[in-house]
Amino acid sequence: MTSTPFPVASRAASSSTTLGATPAAETLPAPDDHAVIGFLQRWYAYGGGRSEDILVEFGLSTTQFFTRAKDLLESKAVRVDPAVADAMLTVCRKRLWLGQ
Repeated sequence: MTSTPFPVASRAASSSTTLGATPAAETLPAPDDHAVIGFLQRWYAYGGGRSEDILVEFGLSTTQFFTRAKDLLESKAVRVDPAVADAMLTVCRKRLWLGQ
């Protein structure tokens, strides 16, 4: 009997997804929500931070990072002053729209 390098459960979970679609929980690391918002609070006045810094600190592409930050701010999962949250959302939407 040969052993496989992957547990059977992970193969079953991945085979249940449709072609090309992978659940975000399986592919993305889960950085601390407060760390994401804290980074954005420090950098939103300057456009949200450099892509390289986001990749090094969180292991996420800019699209993944700003999508996560936008979702957190819109869901109010992390408490932020409403005026600051609006400014941060503007930065998130702009970076997502620009694709950077």
